Amino acid sequence: MLKGKAIKIEDPLPQDLITEILSWLPVKALLQFKCVCKSWYAIITSQAFISRHLNNYYDNYDDSDTFLAQYFVTKLGELALYEFLVDETSTILSYEELRDRPIYNSFICGPCNGIFYLDRYSYRDHRALWNPATNELKTLPPLIRKPNLPSLSFYAGVKEVFGFGFDRVTKDYKVIVIKSWSKTNSKIRYPLSVFVYSLSTDSWRYWGDLPQNYKLLSNNKCYICLNGVFYWLGSDYSGGKTYDEAIISFDLATDLIQDMQLPNYDKPARETVLSVYHDSLALLTVHDIKHFLEIWTLKEGCWTKQFTVGTSSYGRISPIAHWKNSMFIFECGPCKELTLFDIITQEITYLGYIKDIHSCEGIFVYRGSLVSFKDRNEHWEAEALAQ
Repeated sequence: MLKGKAIKIEDPLPQDLITEILSWLPVKALLQFKCVCKSWYAIITSQAFISRHLNNYYDNYDDSDTFLAQYFVTKLGELALYEFLVDETSTILSYEELRDRPIYNSFICGPCNGIFYLDRYSYRDHRALWNPATNELKTLPPLIRKPNLPSLSFYAGVKEVFGFGFDRVTKDYKVIVIKSWSKTNSKIRYPLSVFVYSLSTDSWRYWGDLPQNYKLLSNNKCYICLNGVFYWLGSDYSGGKTYDEAIISFDLATDLIQDMQLPNYDKPARETVLSVYHDSLALLTVHDIKHFLEIWTLKEGCWTKQFTVGTSSYGRISPIAHWKNSMFIFECGPCKELTLFDIITQEITYLGYIKDIHSCEGIFVYRGSLVSFKDRNEHWEAEALAQ
């Protein structure tokens, strides 16, 4: 028998209980609940609640049913972004092209807590952070100039590699841009320059230059962010005549850059792809001559081969991204059709392809979040005063 004062059904629930219940609900429901009343709107849009929701719901439930696919449109010579909605049977329910002006023809990176970094540096140095769930967009300030760098007219072929992630120590979102410089009519290689953007200060800073022996690849399949560390697939020229394959990492909390060797996989491989598998850094290698695919994972500094899968019955395949559990998203066959491939059961589900495209530049599995860029500076200042 229950003891104590009974709560009448018409009595309002305590505010802290309402907040706790809401923090375990999916984003789509919360976006609707903002319209219930002013008090709920105030709760759901507060930075404290957004952080609580990330810790409660976002980190404990994987309800991924959406991914973004970036394609190169052959006829237009532009990048196009499509949003795919997939059900629990791995069937595409719908897809649509996202042609919003700030998003279209931008390279994208992420997601991190539901946020994407958009980079269109070739067009007026346009960079932004974007939350697709709330459709909130924050334009970043222009990238600062490298100290003591002559006029850009002296340089040609300026290229970028970038990364985006969350610093769990300072609770700050950061963007890393690595620029390569080459002088006009010259074969001289200049060091890669590193710039870091902090959302808490809304500013860029020059980190420094990487050693000249580093070379990074700029493909969407060649980088990943995991546990506050960004990883790029690249190479290390250690003084010999060839580059050794390597993974170069940047710790968002410590600003420490390191490199590590790749596993001793069967060479040559047509394609090497960085990914995540069971919360570990993973490397996928595709071998056309012997028709197989290898999946390696990194634990405590050691590489372990998890799977070797025969690919002769699937034609030419290209792994793009990890979907969920043991499923990966591949491009398959001459039409480059999107497929879901279960590496344990080796079952394959064809998702279809879009006409008039050249290839898929990247797949970004996406879960919505409430993360907002509004009033974040005030939130950090309040936290600093409370400490």
